[in-house]
Amino acid sequence: MATLLTLVLPDFVVDVERRWEALAPTVPLVVGGPATGPGQVVAACRVARQAGVRPGQSLREAARLAPQARFVPGILDRYAEATSQLDELVRRWCAEVDWVAIDRAVIPASAVRSGSLAAAADAVQRAIQAELGLSSAAGIADTEVAAGVAAALVAPSGLLQVLPGYDERFLAPLDLRWLVGLSAAAQDRLAAHDITTIGALATLAPHEAERIIGSGWAPAWRSARAEEPRALASTTLPRSLTRVLPLPAPVSSEDVQLAAEHLADQASQRLAQIGAFAHAVTVRVMGADQRFRSRGFTLRESTRQRADLAPVARTLAARLWKYGDPPTRVSVVVSGLAADGPQLSLFGVPVHEQATSVRRLDGLRTARSFRALAKGSLARRTRAS
Repeated sequence: MATLLTLVLPDFVVDVERRWEALAPTVPLVVGGPATGPGQVVAACRVARQAGVRPGQSLREAARLAPQARFVPGILDRYAEATSQLDELVRRWCAEVDWVAIDRAVIPASAVRSGSLAAAADAVQRAIQAELGLSSAAGIADTEVAAGVAAALVAPSGLLQVLPGYDERFLAPLDLRWLVGLSAAAQDRLAAHDITTIGALATLAPHEAERIIGSGWAPAWRSARAEEPRALASTTLPRSLTRVLPLPAPVSSEDVQLAAEHLADQASQRLAQIGAFAHAVTVRVMGADQRFRSRGFTLRESTRQRADLAPVARTLAARLWKYGDPPTRVSVVVSGLAADGPQLSLFGVPVHEQATSVRRLDGLRTARSFRALAKGSLARRTRAS
């Protein structure tokens, strides 16, 4: 049985922007800035890429190649929110996830909560499309390199499983361009020696591969041989939890604060469900101009108690109200998640007194730390003259 699943979102940035801008799939989209701006292309949809648009290209050149495309600046807060939601969604089916990049995850078969790896991959992909509006491709194989190539072959959406024990045979006939990490210059040097497939690279002796490719030859050579040079760095907890609430107009400062408090309550409940504690709280608000404003605070101790998180979220929301247009949307993010909570006493506590001791500790911690923050410690203090 294949042991690894690689999940790839090849058009992550474009899909996020398309969802936010409510654009039809047929509308060409270029991310980076206005068409007449001085910047460069960050990402482009497949239709724009077929017209010759490429990341790193000047926006003016992209506008010349794809005059019908919609140009958007790209907003990092959108990607951060989508990443948090994506991470939490994937973990419904997988107990451990190794996020190699913002748009790429590797999941071992042992991490699947129930059923087969293929069934979990199909369920995750369907949920990503239905709930987040993002396209995804998945590859299943014995090795990470083969699973990654399988996902690339069926991108932007699809699932390809390599038969167990067939990784090298699967990779052998494929062109070198499918090998992640092999530069175009290295491909040209290999082509000069009539080496154009992954299988041909795999048959080279180590000294021959080093002589032809030069520095950095080892990772590409090992990948061609379907070897596993990297140990997975899977985590059992998501990187963050994000809760979002749209605000109907007209909205007041009290409405925003109550919304933030409500979202903090939801985050607290979810933290309890997954057995995690948060070390930081961030509140984001978005105005009618779709500009984000955010404020964050790092807690003195990790917590998952509503009495700790809600006052901080409320205070941060109150501070954000003072700047910009009235919000149309508010979100609360709890991050720095860990499985261990606030530190208990170093001295032994009898079993029959542990529950009482924990309640007393929570009370002191809340009264002396988090609630104190909500009463004004986030405000700037004026120095005495």
